[in-house]
Amino acid sequence: MGLFGYNRGNYMMDQKLHFSRFTAGLNMAIAQTGMYRQDITQLTNLTCTRMDVYHSIAAMTATILTALFCPGRLGLHTPPPPGWLMGLFMVNLAGTYLWLGLTMWLCMHASLRADTALTHMLTRFVRLPIPAQCQIDRARKYLASYEEQPLREAFRVPFMRHQYGGSKTEGPYNEEMEIDPDAESRTRHGFDVPAWYRKEKAIDNSEAMETMMPFNARGTAPEHFEVYREIQNEWWPYDVYARLSIFLAFMHLTHCWTYMQIGHHLTETRSVFALACVVLPMTVLQQIILTLDIIPGKGEIPIQRLGPFAMWFAYVAAVLEYKRWFTTSGLVASFVLVYIAYGIHVIYTLQLLRLCSPDMTKPPVPAEAAGSSWWPGSWCLPSAFQHAIWLVAPPQHLEPGQNDIAGEIRAASREGAGSGTAVAAAGGLTAEAVLPAHSAKRQDVHRALGRQGESPAWFNVRTGLIAMLVAWLYLILGYSIEVVNQGTAHPSLISAPGMPNNARDPRYRPAKPGGAEPVEVGTGGAVAGPAVGMHEEAVERRLHEFGFAPEQFKVGGKGNAAVRREVVEKVLSLLPHLQELARGERRAAAAEPVAFWSAPNTAALLTASAPNRATVQWPAFFEPRVLACGPASVHGEEDKVAITLSRHGRGAVVKIKASGAPAELLQFALEGVTGAGPLIAAAWDELGLLLTSATGATMECPGKGPANGRWRCQPVHGAKLPIGLGGRHFTGAAAISRHPKQDGLRAAIVHPGGSTMTVLSRSSREMAPWLPAGEVRTTGVPGALAFAEEHAILLEQVGGAVSRIYMADGAMTTESASVPSDEGHSWQAACGLPAGGIVRLGLRPTKGMAMEPELFLA
Repeated sequence: MGLFGYNRGNYMMDQKLHFSRFTAGLNMAIAQTGMYRQDITQLTNLTCTRMDVYHSIAAMTATILTALFCPGRLGLHTPPPPGWLMGLFMVNLAGTYLWLGLTMWLCMHASLRADTALTHMLTRFVRLPIPAQCQIDRARKYLASYEEQPLREAFRVPFMRHQYGGSKTEGPYNEEMEIDPDAESRTRHGFDVPAWYRKEKAIDNSEAMETMMPFNARGTAPEHFEVYREIQNEWWPYDVYARLSIFLAFMHLTHCWTYMQIGHHLTETRSVFALACVVLPMTVLQQIILTLDIIPGKGEIPIQRLGPFAMWFAYVAAVLEYKRWFTTSGLVASFVLVYIAYGIHVIYTLQLLRLCSPDMTKPPVPAEAAGSSWWPGSWCLPSAFQHAIWLVAPPQHLEPGQNDIAGEIRAASREGAGSGTAVAAAGGLTAEAVLPAHSAKRQDVHRALGRQGESPAWFNVRTGLIAMLVAWLYLILGYSIEVVNQGTAHPSLISAPGMPNNARDPRYRPAKPGGAEPVEVGTGGAVAGPAVGMHEEAVERRLHEFGFAPEQFKVGGKGNAAVRREVVEKVLSLLPHLQELARGERRAAAAEPVAFWSAPNTAALLTASAPNRATVQWPAFFEPRVLACGPASVHGEEDKVAITLSRHGRGAVVKIKASGAPAELLQFALEGVTGAGPLIAAAWDELGLLLTSATGATMECPGKGPANGRWRCQPVHGAKLPIGLGGRHFTGAAAISRHPKQDGLRAAIVHPGGSTMTVLSRSSREMAPWLPAGEVRTTGVPGALAFAEEHAILLEQVGGAVSRIYMADGAMTTESASVPSDEGHSWQAACGLPAGGIVRLGLRPTKGMAMEPELFLA
């Protein structure tokens, strides 16, 4: 009875300890699984929080960017800047939109996929290991079950060997401890344990716990970490390239804003030096961002640091575009600087494409340290940005001193389920019945959340960088086309003829009368435009200053057709004049401003003792610079006839009345002289009109005079005068005429600032050269030359005095004294009448910038 009571007491203590151990292990597993759920939540929240920050920054930046985009161009209140600067501005603006949009979409993908994975794992797999009721029932034992034990256990003699069925070394010891060699024979281990112990161990481990571990991803870390690391492959590329996209967006934004400021400061504020204070901080900011975000490889040249310097080249090129005086060297320098700026952007984009690409060399796994990022070495990341990505992946192994209770229970259940041990009491589940369901669930999660091939995040970023590269190359091509066609007669693709857009300054026009006045854009014009019927009295408001009635210009108005046609012709004749002003091709001696309006009727002819001022009603927008007296056949008994010409082919035949009545004018246009350059001399004889231009081209217009408002001219081949060399227009004085006795041409030239007149002669044969015929030194600097009679040349001085030089002996006589006037005339030309007398053409300044042409007879 003593042995029975002793062994029964041991059985009672073992059952109490067994149930306590069962509940304590489950409680610790439940607590640890709760910690695992927090681990997964924190890992996911790290990604979602970071994506929310990127998304908010991108959205706010897009709002700021819209403020730059909405104006449509730089310089809303002034002429637009050069097209190449607009290209730099708009490509960076579009690139910023591209990267901001890509940032927002990548952030949404990464955040949504991480949230989805978190929900899958928390609701399906990382669940608290709550035991089933049958497991609790099996863990509980009745004391009456002691009667089921074999007799050798009920009457077991203590301190005796009781190991049967194997050697003494078979099986582990019951407790992990050091065994005294002398007591080894008395220690219970292997099969030398009570039967109820072996039975309870089999029953406790027979209920297999669920697992979600992929067969090819098992490691030494807790199972939920291994699975989360596999699932994290679904969104970490979006996380990484969202960070790179926000970097690219801000680099393009700072470029865009700087180019906008270059255009603003030069076109509107004209603050050249203050502009440098904008470019410098932006360059420093970009260099700081490059330093913070990019770590170049060892031995590599940091080519990306070249990118911010494109702003400096654009700054200098834009200043050269807006400098006061035009020079060919400045133009070429601006071309070179613009190409350098474009080239820097191309190189910069190629370097960014290389730096943003994944590093396929599999760099070593970063060390796990507090406050640092960590990811497996199998993740191919852009190594240049690895310190700025801040990824955190689950650990790959347990640190020393850490235990995975839930994993141990799961491992024990797998061992028990795989041994084929009998199940517990009635109603228990077998391992064979549970494992197929777990395997199916494991395959399901990896079908739903496993890898889907290569992530498109890098593909999208790479496509964006390639698109930027194509845009820069396209701009270089377009700018090259503009450079090739600049200064040529090739028609522009878009712009209207005349000055370039950035030289058309509208700030000196009269202000608009009010905000309600329409501005005509689009098609339709005055007939069907959007402003028809609105404030029609203000459509021609600027013409009121010159005395025109608006109804003269309206369709169907009084005599509108002729007036409108006349105004159009005058405006067209004025456009080349503006180009001449822009190039600075004005006579230095005369200092001629541009005439914008016609002269009113002047007084009658003066007395015979003074030069007679002819009464001429000049047409609007007509500024004659060249004068030619008609041959004897076109003059009347008392009336005198002369031709006045503008520099660019608009003319008028003036018939001066001897009675003092207003002169008659016949307006016409010369055909075929547009491409020859500004006209500088003319001669009218019985065969027609002979012309020469500032480029040296010689043209003849056969016939007695214009017909139907036109006088067709044609070049004289091989008769180009040796002036206008080097592509520059001749600004001196010149005269041309036919030889009176020989079938040929003669010309006289005085170079700018010179006092020597050179006479040239040319025979009538084709391609005959001009040969020198003599030189005459003059007194002072002549303002105009003209051939008179057979062997004489009229020379008009700056003050209006006219001298006659005889080519036979070089003698000089005063033909007419200067005009006694303090009106500040600018004398343009003079010609001799066949019956004797001289006609002079002068410009008299009036109010404002206008010049009034006048004819004087002497």
